[in-house]
Amino acid sequence: MESSSNTAAAPPTLLYNARIYTFDAADSVSDAILLDKGVVVATGPATELRRLARGSVCEADLGGATVLPGMIDTHPHLLHFGSLEEPLVKIWDASSHEDIARRIMERADVVAPGEWIMTTPVGEPHFFYRRSFRDLPEGCLPTRDVLDRASDRHPVVIQAWAPVIPNTMALNSMALAKLGIDRNTPDQVGTVAIEKDKNGEPTGRLHGSINNYYSYNDFSHAIWSKIPFLQYDSLLPGTKRAISQFHAMGITGIYENHMMDKRLIDVYRELRKLNQLQMRVVTSQESEALGMPWSRPRSPEDFMARMENAAAAVQTSDPFFRFNGLSVVWDGLCAAGHLMMRRPYKGPNGNPTCGEYQMAPQKIELAMKFCAQHRLRLNTMAVGIKAHDENLAMLERIAADYDIKSLHWVLVHGAFIESEQAKRYKALNMDMTTSMIFCYGKGDLYRERLGQEAMKDLMPLRRYFDAGMAVSASTDWGPKSAFEQIQLALTHEFGRSGYRNLGPDQKITRLEAVSMWTRDASRVLDWPEIGTLRPRSYADLVVVDRDPITCPIEEIGSIKPMLTLFDGRVVHDSGVLNTQPLLKAED
Repeated sequence: MESSSNTAAAPPTLLYNARIYTFDAADSVSDAILLDKGVVVATGPATELRRLARGSVCEADLGGATVLPGMIDTHPHLLHFGSLEEPLVKIWDASSHEDIARRIMERADVVAPGEWIMTTPVGEPHFFYRRSFRDLPEGCLPTRDVLDRASDRHPVVIQAWAPVIPNTMALNSMALAKLGIDRNTPDQVGTVAIEKDKNGEPTGRLHGSINNYYSYNDFSHAIWSKIPFLQYDSLLPGTKRAISQFHAMGITGIYENHMMDKRLIDVYRELRKLNQLQMRVVTSQESEALGMPWSRPRSPEDFMARMENAAAAVQTSDPFFRFNGLSVVWDGLCAAGHLMMRRPYKGPNGNPTCGEYQMAPQKIELAMKFCAQHRLRLNTMAVGIKAHDENLAMLERIAADYDIKSLHWVLVHGAFIESEQAKRYKALNMDMTTSMIFCYGKGDLYRERLGQEAMKDLMPLRRYFDAGMAVSASTDWGPKSAFEQIQLALTHEFGRSGYRNLGPDQKITRLEAVSMWTRDASRVLDWPEIGTLRPRSYADLVVVDRDPITCPIEEIGSIKPMLTLFDGRVVHDSGVLNTQPLLKAED
């Protein structure tokens, strides 16, 4: 096997003086690796690999660093978050209201009057635990008066991003006028509060279910439908920039299997066509319209037509881009009362709830049968225990009539699950992708709403591994670091309180935690050439400054990628290592 890239013209590359985790079947560890034509030739002692190369070799001494297969993020929302951020004024690290205003002024100087100026939120997305607008000296977002001083010639909005509910957004006077918000607007519209001053005028700050997506509020939907926060011109450049950011995290492969429609998937197709796709990408198409302000259930005809179009577009052999099937969603956010559990819990309005369907079960069954008949991969998103009850019952009915075991369908998220449910998924030969966001980002909310007893069933990774499933991991809403996610898989620490629900059903080994990003992830993607450093695997790897298998657990999250190779070429270089021989060989 050879890569299809221009590495075919470069001499073989020998990386040595390192601790190289191959994640082959024997979990072999070597001190050198030989790469050629975009693939791994062999691992072993450097002297043997030099003899094997037989000729000119580009060598790099890694100084005792640790080498891992390129990491694979199986629920990254890379395209979504990259393109969402692309057109925005970046105020993540803003230090004050004055700083925010200055950055908006700079954008106002280059934007035509009347066009929207939109900013990121303040702080660390997407849960904003470690930093948010509350950490500004003023302790809040600026009012319309501050934003008007920044620009009174443009509508200005400081965005609120999911999944935090309640949240806050801020608008200047022109934006308020465009959105029809004035002193006559009620102080409270559903779960959204319009902040007003002592004279009854809106201050520009709105609080509550006010996120640009996943707000589940009609007033919020109406607002965001008038704000051009999704800009299709940003899709291609935003995705390319995000890919570079993921390289810096050591990530060389992704699975985009949620909220992806054809127009979004076509961005990856276009990058591949242009020979600019520097990432191994597998995609699946969402069967139903979900989550956005304008999302409405699709008509039966549209639902079927989109599935038929997806079936006609399957591509599972390209070395860079693949499209494998469809996705369905059972339940959703606990904050919105949509998590499906057997026992009632406190919903957002204080009333008991057992959750809500995110799409009609009849459509889910239709998608399951369609995928079974057309031999497509199916992703079934189920978060709560009741969602698993219904998902499994339907899957088992389908399995009685069709061979779905050979298709290795995928369970997505599975934050809460009982041991017997995990075994039933394994009996259906299903794989698993999840994220530690369900502890870090949502654990405290789950504990408050569902109670302490439910914590034993939260992210029980041991149950999945013991059932024999292939289990992969993801950054999703964050922290946006594979190594922080690995540490969280070992600690199960909640981001807000520091509480840990680490019981026997949660505990996994370090090799298992890293394998969720490498070998097991490649199994979930059904792509054996990635996720390991075996001979003939693609030459995708990351060199890091500490060994996640042996360093103190509390240091894993701060591991830094020093060098990332994709297809045998350097795509990220922190400057710590001497990589001149590698870069020179590529010229």
